[in-house]
Amino acid sequence: MMLNIQFTLFDSDNFYQLGLRQLLQDYVHALNEYYRRSPQPMSGKFHDLNNMEIIFRSQEEGWGCARCYKSAHHTPRHRQLTVMIIDEPEAHCSAKLPAQFSICRTDPVSLVRQKLQLALERFCHQPWAVLHASSQHKCQKCRLAALSSCEKKVLKLMSTGMSASTIAGMLHRSQKTISAHKRSAMRKLNVNKSSELHRVLLSQLRLG
Repeated sequence: MMLNIQFTLFDSDNFYQLGLRQLLQDYVHALNEYYRRSPQPMSGKFHDLNNMEIIFRSQEEGWGCARCYKSAHHTPRHRQLTVMIIDEPEAHCSAKLPAQFSICRTDPVSLVRQKLQLALERFCHQPWAVLHASSQHKCQKCRLAALSSCEKKVLKLMSTGMSASTIAGMLHRSQKTISAHKRSAMRKLNVNKSSELHRVLLSQLRLG
């Protein structure tokens, strides 16, 4: 029995993407060779790898995220494994990404293979953990979708330069309530400073 694993790569670096695709093909070929020579049927730590899709994606906004991804292979959500491509070794910590579900561009081939093996083992034995990990990174579109109608209204008014007190008077709410909506929206958009929120509001977001 041959493993049927689909690979989807979202990255703007075509050279890196080409090398990664070759590495993945070689890895699956080695797995198939192992199981072909094994006297036992496909089982053990890699017992549930068939008919799955591994999605490698960089953190560029244009690629979206695991939440809004629609598989071209029609792979069900629970059969998808998302691995993030990061630029710096420390990036997975700041982005709260589990180390085994992220690879760094500077990782040697041996380390990429090791991380892939750890991710696949986790996929087989703790699929719920894999789903949770893939949901840690949200694209801007999904973060915006999570905003309430009140939060969107407050941010839209703020984008025009209105202060919290002015918005409070316009919406007949207390300034404390408006500030609470702002803080909640900042948390959902993953921004920590008003200056960062201002940049988000200026990036052609559809808050309507």
